[in-house]
Amino acid sequence: MELATIFTTIALAVGFSLSHCIGMCGGFVVACALKLSQKDRTTRIILSLGYHLSRVLAYVILGLLFGLFGSAVIFSGVSKGLLIFFAGVVLIILAFGIFQRGKLLSCIENQKLSLLIMPLFGKFKQKNSTASFFILGFLNGLLPCGVVYYFLAMSFGSGSLVNGAIIMAIFGLSTIPVMIGASWILSTLSAKFKNYINLVSFLIMLGYGIYLLYLGFMVLK
Repeated sequence: MELATIFTTIALAVGFSLSHCIGMCGGFVVACALKLSQKDRTTRIILSLGYHLSRVLAYVILGLLFGLFGSAVIFSGVSKGLLIFFAGVVLIILAFGIFQRGKLLSCIENQKLSLLIMPLFGKFKQKNSTASFFILGFLNGLLPCGVVYYFLAMSFGSGSLVNGAIIMAIFGLSTIPVMIGASWILSTLSAKFKNYINLVSFLIMLGYGIYLLYLGFMVLK
């Protein structure tokens, strides 16, 4: 995997954690933090990390599947070029959808899938067992999210099972520091700063999408 892809993944993961993910998933993280508030410090740290590592595990499994699918459809230079070009188109659409946060984003983040996951999330949120925190984290990783779709498109475009998993692992691990400090960040960062981060992340995502369009075009040329 190219260093450019790794650095792009980390930069976008951190940027969108501050501007998008913390708003979408911050409530789930804060709810789990409240559940842990009555436990001792060591237990809080272990269960909190377990929650987020389970979330990352869900991303990695999705990355494996999308990377595997990407590798399965690459049979020739033409198919590879089309795949890269298609991934570029998807990334550009996602960039505008996440940046504008309008009907396009609502369409991207299919709420029907949320309706399937949320009842399970509510059920395990009532439990106080160690396993429940791991399950909650895993379910959090399955929630429909435009940012996750972006990195899945990268995993698909990588055309590799291993690279797909690595991309999603880097993405998930890069979001952990921000999501752990969700309650503090939500109360500290100004809306103006979050919008600025969102703009920078949008430009990086848009630029990477255009770059993939170019690569796909050069392969097809």
